Amino acid sequence: MRKLFAFKNKLFSKIFLLMSISVFVPLGLLGLLSYDKSKNQLESVTSQLLQDNLQLNAKQINSFFKNVENEADKMVASRELRNLLGEDIPSSYSHEVEFINRMVDVVIQLKGTYELYIFPKNIASYPNYWNLIKLSKVGPDSEYFQRAYQLQRKGIWIHVWDDHLNKPIFIYIRAIFTNNQKPLGIIALQIPDSIIRKELASPSSFKNYMFVMVDDQNLVISHPSAAAYMKTYVPEESWYKAEMPLSEVGWKLIAAVPQKDVSGSIDKIKTFTVWIVAGSLCLIVAFLTLIVRSFTIPVKNLVRQMAGVRIGRLTPYHLVKSREDEVGQLIRGYNQMILGMLELLHTTKEMESEKRQLELQTLNHQINPHFFYNTLDSIKWRAESVQENKIAAMVTKLANLLRFSLNNGEEWTTVEREIEHARNYLDIEHLRSNRTFQVYVQVDPEILKMKVMKLMLQPLVENAIKHGVSHLSDGKGKIRLTAKRREQDIIFIVEDNGPGIHVPLALNPNETTDNDSPRGIGLSNVHKRLQLHFGNDYGLLIDSTQTSGFRVVVRHPLSHPYSD
Repeated sequence: MRKLFAFKNKLFSKIFLLMSISVFVPLGLLGLLSYDKSKNQLESVTSQLLQDNLQLNAKQINSFFKNVENEADKMVASRELRNLLGEDIPSSYSHEVEFINRMVDVVIQLKGTYELYIFPKNIASYPNYWNLIKLSKVGPDSEYFQRAYQLQRKGIWIHVWDDHLNKPIFIYIRAIFTNNQKPLGIIALQIPDSIIRKELASPSSFKNYMFVMVDDQNLVISHPSAAAYMKTYVPEESWYKAEMPLSEVGWKLIAAVPQKDVSGSIDKIKTFTVWIVAGSLCLIVAFLTLIVRSFTIPVKNLVRQMAGVRIGRLTPYHLVKSREDEVGQLIRGYNQMILGMLELLHTTKEMESEKRQLELQTLNHQINPHFFYNTLDSIKWRAESVQENKIAAMVTKLANLLRFSLNNGEEWTTVEREIEHARNYLDIEHLRSNRTFQVYVQVDPEILKMKVMKLMLQPLVENAIKHGVSHLSDGKGKIRLTAKRREQDIIFIVEDNGPGIHVPLALNPNETTDNDSPRGIGLSNVHKRLQLHFGNDYGLLIDSTQTSGFRVVVRHPLSHPYSD
């Protein structure tokens, strides 16, 4: 492993590091995000479960209170009870005993699920009865009885501590009235806290799920632990909780569950996520090592092979196994380059040999150009001597044409000389063909001394004659040659009024050109020469909008004035 990450294996180290970062970081973030998402989802589900369970239990408690109230309403409506409480105050002990016996019968008749206590309005007249029905910490002189009389047909719920049960109890107090709203007494239904808590149903999946009931001052009135009674409820931070108001004013039902009961599942998710990420990273490291080695080892061997090229050892690189990927393409490209270099060396040797032979032949057959000029001058002198002025003029023009073409091997000339060369050619055509046509030349004086590429215009005017004005009757042909400056370019325009054969030639070198058309060969040669020298922005452009005649535009970059 150390050899893989050695200094010489920098490519492997860089690729492995980059690929590791690109994989490990997203995978780690994905694991963290997955854990956080799972945790949030679990907490959200827990919160929703608390809320749903709390809503169901609050509905159950409210229904329980309502049933007790309905049961009290039925008791209050008892005629026997009203008749008994509406009788005159007894004046003797025997009458009180009779009252107690009758009250016992009524209580037995009315008693339902819960303990029932009945207090006559004038209970002070029944001292023995009062001693029998002592209600926990609640008596006729309490404020609750007075509030019950004020509410008339609506009862009140209270909670008190029962010393005998050592638990809180709930009492429903309701006043009894005659039909003309005369108070007769009070009934009280006493319900132990344990009975109310039996109405609560907690999820079986949480062992420490807890319900707490608090009053309007946030004091505990019902709790699994009796020691918490009438203490201020302070929710612990390590608990999830939800609360919901009950039908009684100010009372609330609270459901709570320890976070540790939920975090057990979260810890399992965390552990599972860590193992998944760690296992994935180990597999990724192994696969990355194999993948990176499959690329870097061939490249490293190829670099070693290329080092041999620098010392002249041109040998192809042979792969043990053929590959179709980028590495295989790179190696095949290298082999093609080596084979091309070997072929080029062989071709160069052959060309050097042929070049030496050609130089010998050139030296043997070399003729001084001045011999041509002297010969043409002799022909001109003899033509003049026999008064063949037309032949003399043609020979003179031809000599000028030849001298310009050779130009001591130079490839550049001036706008002025290029125009003059084109005119020499036109003059020769005039003399040779015995046909007349008109030539118009318009040149911007500013560009006369500017340097341009040689032999651009002669092929254009040649095409204008051969494929343009030559197809018209004698004297009808017209050729216009224009040279002007346009910003940083020199523009040449050659026009004729011939048949106007279309040639699809443009500045775009990728566009196909009809080189086999009558006008295409000469124009294409000029166009390619300009593009080879100056790029694809320069060359020839055929005006295809004309319906008759032919117009070609030459675009040439502006250069410095030419000096001999």
